[in-house]
Amino acid sequence: MAAKRRSPKVSEHDFEALDRLAHSITLDKLRPLTPAMRRRWEAAKRGRPKKAPGTKAVPTLITVEPTLLRRIDAYVKKAGISRSQLFADAVRERIGAARPKRKAG
Repeated sequence: MAAKRRSPKVSEHDFEALDRLAHSITLDKLRPLTPAMRRRWEAAKRGRPKKAPGTKAVPTLITVEPTLLRRIDAYVKKAGISRSQLFADAVRERIGAARPKRKAG
């Protein structure tokens, strides 16, 4: 079995090496994606969570502890979803699962 050819590892901070790598890519080296590569490409694409037609998404800033944010990022990477999708799912579950308690007053 032939060994897979891998692109050379280049540090994103080594601009000369990045430039050499970019110039080494020519049209004769490019080819269409195989079905397996296409599946990996589609699986890797992430973005905003899907919403029902006609609904609007509203950007919302929230504050999260750094340690919790690291856990969130690790989870969404493993789950293959976005942060927005995780938060939206969690809020839907929380709101649907329990009614808020009214304050006595």
